[in-house]
Amino acid sequence: MKISKKILMTAASIITLHSTSFALAQQSERPRGGGPSAEQRAAFQACAEAAGMERPEPGQRPTAPTEEQRTAMDACLKEKGIEPPTRFGGPGRGERPPRESAGVQ
Repeated sequence: MKISKKILMTAASIITLHSTSFALAQQSERPRGGGPSAEQRAAFQACAEAAGMERPEPGQRPTAPTEEQRTAMDACLKEKGIEPPTRFGGPGRGERPPRESAGVQ
């Protein structure tokens, strides 16, 4: 009888811990992959349009922003309360490209 009581308590503890971790993950502001939130995406898109940056056609490579576009984009993001990115490509994938050779040409 004591063994089944221990098993029941262990199972209840595991279920409680699992439920708590799941609830905390649901409350996270950022998506699970660590990417930008919907609000951040909207801010980036609005700032890119304001800076005169154009999206490439599907299948085409993007062009690097000019120095003016990059400066305008950074200023716009700061106005919206978003720190401009210093790293690109996700965690561990590299630093922001130098200004003179930024992006893909």
